[in-house]
Amino acid sequence: MSVGSMLDRRELLRRAIALVGGTAAATPLELFADSGPRARFFGAAQYSLLEAVADIIMPRTDTPGAIDAGVPVAFDALMKNWASRERQEQFRALLDEMDQAARGQATGLLALERDRRAEVVVAFDKSKAGDKVYRKFKELVLKLYYLSEIGATQELRYEHVPGRWEASVKMTPDTRASAV
Repeated sequence: MSVGSMLDRRELLRRAIALVGGTAAATPLELFADSGPRARFFGAAQYSLLEAVADIIMPRTDTPGAIDAGVPVAFDALMKNWASRERQEQFRALLDEMDQAARGQATGLLALERDRRAEVVVAFDKSKAGDKVYRKFKELVLKLYYLSEIGATQELRYEHVPGRWEASVKMTPDTRASAV
């Protein structure tokens, strides 16, 4: 075997997994994530806007939020590596539109205090209730959150091997939905 035809470790691992009928041996976010700001789809300003909006949609509470779960990184990587040109343009325009909605309040969404940002995003959300692109954007943020390890194990209750079936479970404020 010549040096040029030798497999690197990643390619060897990919082929080995495919050989045994497996899929990727990583979490969904690891599959899509690129490393570093150079690899980003969105420019620095739009990426910061994406982070701010994702944080408002899924904030940190008693459980980690979208930023902690790496949602902006995964969202950006999906846009760069998977999204159609049409979807890329739609989401870029949507982020610009969100920023424009705040321009009446200040110099843009990022210039506002966190509470004021949330008010602008909530108002934008109400005005875009029937917009398919905006609904898809929000859906993607939420899906990426709940597909992350943090979303599946800390926000939701994850049982690798679920226990017995119970027809009626008492709900308390500490009860979490199941990720299974």
